[in-house]
Amino acid sequence: MSEARRLLGGVRRRVGRLLPSPADERGVTAEHWGEEARTKAEGDDWQGLYWQSHALTQRHIDRAIAGGSDENWLNFTKRRFFPRRGRLALSLGCGYGVLERHAIAVDVAERFEAFDISPEAVEVAQQEADRVGIGDRIDYEAQDLNVIELAPDRYDAVFAAQTLHHIEALEHLLDQVRSSLTRDGLFVVNEYVGPVRFQFPDERLPLMNRLLHALPETHRRSLRTGDVKDEVVRPREQEVQRVDPSESIRSDEIVGLIEERFEIVYRADFGGTLLQFVLADIVGNFDPADPDDVAMIDLVCLYEQTLIDEGVLPSDFTYVVAKAR
Repeated sequence: MSEARRLLGGVRRRVGRLLPSPADERGVTAEHWGEEARTKAEGDDWQGLYWQSHALTQRHIDRAIAGGSDENWLNFTKRRFFPRRGRLALSLGCGYGVLERHAIAVDVAERFEAFDISPEAVEVAQQEADRVGIGDRIDYEAQDLNVIELAPDRYDAVFAAQTLHHIEALEHLLDQVRSSLTRDGLFVVNEYVGPVRFQFPDERLPLMNRLLHALPETHRRSLRTGDVKDEVVRPREQEVQRVDPSESIRSDEIVGLIEERFEIVYRADFGGTLLQFVLADIVGNFDPADPDDVAMIDLVCLYEQTLIDEGVLPSDFTYVVAKAR
């Protein structure tokens, strides 16, 4: 038995919350993210469903990461940490490929390799890269990151954007990343690090619902169902697991495991503790061209950030740049 599979088995016994068959779990996850990749490639409507994806909230995320400027977080990463173009970079959990396409556009690296558990996502990503004329600069492959083996001393940069919280065998993957980096290589993480399976404490619900009801009813109309969103409800753990067995499986351990293996060069937390749930399915109601809508988003972001700054809440999302110890 390989070391990766032995560790994975040990994690499964400790966690004890997964569906019976590992093969079935991986299949469900691959199918889910294949559908997501196809949806994202076909249009931009999905951006109105997620707090991280909307232009107004993304501006606040970028400011938190980049230290106050409106610079996109990946542009900031290029300017601050990769002033010279690298030879080869890696994108973990690439989805429909937006990260590596953007990174090549801003000259982070000459070439990318990109892996995802979903063969459909990899196919979509390759099609999108071909469409914009950079398909020959990205090598895509369907891989299970829980058991992947990476060549040592290979990558000048490794990116994990909203990927690690889907990994069960975190120790194995992080060890592989550490050994795969070149001497001056960097590990760039943009990640959810909050409660496992989104099972946040009860005391956060009143804060979320007060914030929700501070918004006008016109802006609480769900873009999924058309109904007015009257309440934030904590997702049921079993339902989270049913939709995607990998979802937030060990999310609250990520930062500690990174710190054990890497030296943190830069870290910026960017919230999401309340807003991920308050703005879910409704953020697209806010018009970036409407000053009133801009002000409302500014205020809800300020509300959350103040609670984080005062130690009332942790930040559920973080950006980290690290080098191997």
